[in-house]
Amino acid sequence: MSKRKDNKDIKIKSVLGDGSYDSNENFKDLQTKRIMPGIKVRNNSIKSTKNNKIRNREVGIQTKEISSNGKRKKIWTEMDC
Repeated sequence: MSKRKDNKDIKIKSVLGDGSYDSNENFKDLQTKRIMPGIKVRNNSIKSTKNNKIRNREVGIQTKEISSNGKRKKIWTEMDC
């Protein structure tokens, strides 16, 4: 927890970030500090056992993989602005 000048504790519950913050290191740090990430994953993101499990969850939430005619498509959620 951080302290402000008036000595009141501040608890950060969530963090928002664009694709430039999409890294395993950032997701691991946020998980360690129990902060919910709101980071848009990159377009070419995949789920992997090497990735942080919260990052993998975000990849799953933000992209839906649909196979049609052997091609892979991604449908972005409303976060894709």
